[in-house]
Amino acid sequence: MTAYDTLFGRIQGLLVTRDLKIEVDDEEIGRIVETEIERFQRASSSGAQSFEAFADPEDIRTRMLADLGGFSVLDEILADPDVAEVYGVDDEIVYETAKGETRTAATPANPTAVVNLMRRLASSAGESLDSSHPKVDGIRVILPNGRAGRLTVSIPPRVDGVVSFTLRIPQKRNATLDDLVGFGSLIPAAAQFLMVLMWAMRVKVLVAGPPKAGKTTMIDALLRAVPGYRKIIVAEENRELSAPLLKGEKWQTSQVETLRDLLRSARVASPDLLCLGELKGDEAWELAMAANLGCGVIAAVHSDSPSLAFESLAVAANPAVPAMSSSELRTLFYRLFDLVVFCDLDGDGECSLRQITEISVVPPQQGSLSVALTPIFSRVDIGEPMVLRSRALGDVLIRKCNRILRPHRLTIFDVLEGAEVAL
Repeated sequence: MTAYDTLFGRIQGLLVTRDLKIEVDDEEIGRIVETEIERFQRASSSGAQSFEAFADPEDIRTRMLADLGGFSVLDEILADPDVAEVYGVDDEIVYETAKGETRTAATPANPTAVVNLMRRLASSAGESLDSSHPKVDGIRVILPNGRAGRLTVSIPPRVDGVVSFTLRIPQKRNATLDDLVGFGSLIPAAAQFLMVLMWAMRVKVLVAGPPKAGKTTMIDALLRAVPGYRKIIVAEENRELSAPLLKGEKWQTSQVETLRDLLRSARVASPDLLCLGELKGDEAWELAMAANLGCGVIAAVHSDSPSLAFESLAVAANPAVPAMSSSELRTLFYRLFDLVVFCDLDGDGECSLRQITEISVVPPQQGSLSVALTPIFSRVDIGEPMVLRSRALGDVLIRKCNRILRPHRLTIFDVLEGAEVAL
């Protein structure tokens, strides 16, 4: 154990004994740090302890205060605007960039400092993190540099070590559908098809895929393709979507409003388009009610495949309507959406590939036991070329799209084959 670790442990013990918290007792803690450093220096100079005196006590004081607050642990990592996610266990910190690259922090962290930071962030969000409340799940936090993040933390007795955490930091890439073509996630014809759909009225799009596959980026691009005169309401637990709204509002949950509350309000606000960044709970039922009022919808859900997205929605909605069976709920959502865009992810641990692997229409359902989608654009596998698979959009979707394209003397089939249109 180093001299610094010994002193840090002593000061941390004093704070616990005196029930002092860095977020509210910073002045008193500052005095304690200065006093203990001076005491340590005197003891080292007199030979009362084995450690040598610090060469730069002022630097130690600055570092100590930062570690007690936990901020020095992630300062360098969070200063990088490309960092999208940070996760750690005790002294090991790993982070992932927006490009999918995984890196390990150059130096080990002080686990106690990490816990201090996690407690401070949780406290600022109105949550407790201690032995009687050993976890926080996906809370919205504001980081020391002003960026927003979504934080999940576990401490003893939930875990055996000192601390385990995941911090997700939304990336504001301002991506458009054309940008996704440039990234290799879409082909031009698929991007044009999605743009026409965003101009059509009351189209309902479900964006599905595993975590970190690019669903938020996809929704952001879709929102940027919507005509500016449409009234849009965006509802999120954590504000991640950055597309500007010329006519509309962005709503966010709080300790007094859940996503279900926001969706109930949206039902009486008469939007042209309702957008939900992520569906994972019984708010899915409220979405079904709101969508049936005659507005367009863009929503995201975690799923392993395009067809299983409806199973995910059914499972999420079930607590709100336990009297309905899974097949009944699945059928309800199947009939609700017009299109499924599936985002996929592949990586070797060092770098990840994110692509849209399938864009499928939802045909009229023949039965309630299974879900059969019609791929319009798809890839054989992630990393393979995207190609046009079918023109079977269904009569309703064809009419909606052709209504938009008629002034340009084009049909949606022309767009599927690669014709460009300036809307």
